[in-house]
Amino acid sequence: MAILTTSGRVRALSAGIERPGRPPVVLLPGLGAPGYLVDTLHGCAAATRSHLLDVPGFGGPGPLACEPEIEAIAGTVTAWLDRPSVLFGHSTAAQVAIAVAVRRPDLVQALVLAGPTFPPALRRLGPLSAAFLADLVHESPSALPGTVPHYLRAGPRRLLRMIRSAQRDAPERAMPLLRCPVLVVRGRRDTLSPENWARSLAGAAPDGSFVTVPGAHTFPARSGGSTSALITEFAEG
Repeated sequence: MAILTTSGRVRALSAGIERPGRPPVVLLPGLGAPGYLVDTLHGCAAATRSHLLDVPGFGGPGPLACEPEIEAIAGTVTAWLDRPSVLFGHSTAAQVAIAVAVRRPDLVQALVLAGPTFPPALRRLGPLSAAFLADLVHESPSALPGTVPHYLRAGPRRLLRMIRSAQRDAPERAMPLLRCPVLVVRGRRDTLSPENWARSLAGAAPDGSFVTVPGAHTFPARSGGSTSALITEFAEG
């Protein structure tokens, strides 16, 4: 059973119980749409206490937890963490997770980056739009209920602000600074996170590894069970 809690202005869906020797798992959604990671949350909760954060706050009514930009979200997540955790970030949230781990390495025991965005070639809206359309034809309709309502609530201005913030970010510069084990996961048909880009991020981390899974960019939406297994097995390893 998952319980929705609010800490300050951060909404979190939490499930599972604390287990000795197993750090909690904290899930960060891409582009601020937490709904598609609920199955992943429940899978992780079978192994340890797990939390799905609604940042920057598109998942519900009321004020945002923070501004819809990578650095602001990273600061909010850093302030929310109160113990060493396994941090999972998907899409733009992979960039958030990297920033948190650089800021507070004592709070991040392991890092899982799924479909990390954006390679230099996609840091302009034209090429990014083309890559998005190429990815879209491979996406599962199962991702829609967990993403579209949150995007509608956010509105185009906030979404564009968040995308442009992610395009200005350069996560490749931060990877060598990470002190924890890092797993980079990419969907085989993901055109928003090309294979050479994802592999290069894993290779730039002092303790990085890389794995390819079936699916496109939002693969966790249709494979929450296998995604959670990757997270918990990597954390235990």
